[in-house]
Amino acid sequence: MPNPSQQIIRLGLGFAVSQALRVMIELGIPDLLAAGKQSVNDLAIDTQSNAEALYRVMRLLASEGVFKEIQPRHFELTELSETLRSDRPGPRDLIHMLNSEAYQAFEQLLHSVRTGRPAFDEVFGSPRFDWLSEHPEQAALFQRAMVALSQGSNEAIAEAYDFHSFKRVVDVGGGHGQLLSAILARNAHLSGVLFDLPAGVAAARQGVGGELPRTDFISGSFFEGVPSGDVYVIKKVIHDWDDERAVVILRNCRKAMLPNGKVLVAETLVPSGDEPNQIKSIDVVMLAVTGGLERTQEQYESLFGAAGLRLDRVIETRGPISILEASSV
Repeated sequence: MPNPSQQIIRLGLGFAVSQALRVMIELGIPDLLAAGKQSVNDLAIDTQSNAEALYRVMRLLASEGVFKEIQPRHFELTELSETLRSDRPGPRDLIHMLNSEAYQAFEQLLHSVRTGRPAFDEVFGSPRFDWLSEHPEQAALFQRAMVALSQGSNEAIAEAYDFHSFKRVVDVGGGHGQLLSAILARNAHLSGVLFDLPAGVAAARQGVGGELPRTDFISGSFFEGVPSGDVYVIKKVIHDWDDERAVVILRNCRKAMLPNGKVLVAETLVPSGDEPNQIKSIDVVMLAVTGGLERTQEQYESLFGAAGLRLDRVIETRGPISILEASSV
């Protein structure tokens, strides 16, 4: 069993694995191995890489179960690397995004810890979402990464909440439209509004997140206002922002909401205790990249109160995401 020093060293070397995964994605190695085992020499020729360097990186990932070296210098896919194929739904785009500009920002995590402000702004000269609006290729990757991150959670939200008493659902910051598509597919009586910045609306119009019948596509900033409706869904949006700006979003929903309406915030809650949980890692990424944060139930309840809303209940889903239902005070 590793001693404490060895365990700490392993944790400290985590960046090597994350960047190795990015390199495999950019070289297309999982796609090349989809047909079966190949030698490193052949893979190096196909990817215009140095065979010895490629072998060393693949050997590292094989030690983590990402590939399997079935004979010397010959590799095949495992269940883990199957998820990185471009023709399979999976975390490929999310891994790629996290280990690109977000990774560069994370190198300055100390800046965020000392100031409480996102390191991304310091490294790239502008806030994350402003930067994405000026870099369409990375914005498109971000939208694909959000699709990957949302796998299973959209359907879980759509089936966990009863929308029968509502008529018009507004997906605030709906991006690719995957959640709204799932809700409308289950609720033929509903009309929908996909509300986001132009890049998100464009992705939704292209069908990135699925079919969107009975839907109005509206571009705008949720800091300035939101369209009228009787139920608002806000999934993985509030966590992008600090408390002050999160309250602005929620308050704008309350102001535009029809009588007896509801605001549904779908987020992964930070659990208490010291047990490992992926959301705690994501929370620190939010600190460095967007300035947002993952929150506990109590923190969300406080946000609602500041926005003139009341937390009515928390609905668990079959996925690692909860629905926090709120109404006007």
